[in-house]
Amino acid sequence: MRMDLLEVLTVGLPFCGFKILAGLSLGGPPGVLLVGLGVLDAVINGINLLGLLVNRRRPMAACTLALAALPFRKPSASRQKWLDLGNSLDVLLAFALVALMIGYGRLAAMPAERLSVWNACVILNVLGAGLGRFGASLRDLSRDA
Repeated sequence: MRMDLLEVLTVGLPFCGFKILAGLSLGGPPGVLLVGLGVLDAVINGINLLGLLVNRRRPMAACTLALAALPFRKPSASRQKWLDLGNSLDVLLAFALVALMIGYGRLAAMPAERLSVWNACVILNVLGAGLGRFGASLRDLSRDA
């Protein structure tokens, strides 16, 4: 359960922040789409966070794209593999947004309060990746012991 909580706090919620803040920065129809996707993902992550705290499990998939991938699977196909595909698309989108915001110099134009939230999302995401990798290494070592 701890790893799931860590994932929600350091991946799920920061990715919501990237989508919402990039959407606000970009504006227009793509911006509205990104803000909407980020808000939906924030609701999903909030529900999963509550589920983990109360029932020690996630009540639903990790993000909107994971849920959106499910109708495309064949009945004989693994549900988990399609959820993983949706999650992978979400990671790709979040990282592409970070790259776009940095590459096009959009962070410099971001209002200070939004930039503070962006920076917090980056910090949580980077620390989460490091902690997740470190935890995996410790688990691997304990299996060898």
